[in-house]
Amino acid sequence: MRRQPIPKVETEAMKKPFTLKSQRVVFPDGERAASLVIDQGRIAEILDYDAPGTTEVVTDVGSKAILPGLVDTHVHFNEPGRTEWEGWWTGTAAAVAGGVTTVVEMPLNSIPSTIDLASLWVKRVSTTDQLFCDVGLWGGAVPGNLDELSKLV
Repeated sequence: MRRQPIPKVETEAMKKPFTLKSQRVVFPDGERAASLVIDQGRIAEILDYDAPGTTEVVTDVGSKAILPGLVDTHVHFNEPGRTEWEGWWTGTAAAVAGGVTTVVEMPLNSIPSTIDLASLWVKRVSTTDQLFCDVGLWGGAVPGNLDELSKLV
């Protein structure tokens, strides 16, 4: 059963730069209050929390933490072929619920296993309209597919 496509949510306000403020922004060297100017989905500027706004829209989330999304480089979503174990839809939805914004799917649990270019394309097509986060696909190194590895790259 194919699920309904995941709607892309984009408002007019999201198309313009906006400022997101918090008393708890996580940086590599620790946590501090800050204002983040977001432009086209990326952090364009980091300002002091009390700095005057440079954008029309400013959202202060108070003490809720703003932190980078996590990357999980080892997931088994088993699609295509073993979706009843866990597929793209449920796996990526669960990832996002836990703060993961990118997953990298392992190559050998799906049917077909991702060991050549043809199986990579089968897996890629199986993600259509099912992803809640960014996805990377590993290629598998198994006996007999040495000639396929450069194509998978």
